[in-house]
Amino acid sequence: MRTASTWFIAFGMTVCAAWGQESDKMEDLRQGHQLAVMLCAKCHPAAPDQRLMPDLNPPAPSFESIAQQKHLDADSLKNFLTTTHRGLDNPKGMPDLSLANSQIKQLVTYILSLRK
Repeated sequence: MRTASTWFIAFGMTVCAAWGQESDKMEDLRQGHQLAVMLCAKCHPAAPDQRLMPDLNPPAPSFESIAQQKHLDADSLKNFLTTTHRGLDNPKGMPDLSLANSQIKQLVTYILSLRK
């Protein structure tokens, strides 16, 4: 009886941990979508439901097209988002958004969710 109780508790803890991780991923996805619309849609087609089209003409690559790049993974995307792309040599490059680590994680989760 004691073994069954121990197994049941261990199983319950595993299921709860997995559910919590899935819940965290969904929250990151939701927050990442919100950040994309608020911060990125000015330059990128970032979300199907964004209200305004990008100001850039032509616009920066869409998040959907970025997500389809074969070499792209979470680490390369995080590295891109934390690297400055605008300077004297590239005045129209992507500005440094000074995102918090949690925001970078959320944007990465959102962009990778667009992969087909």
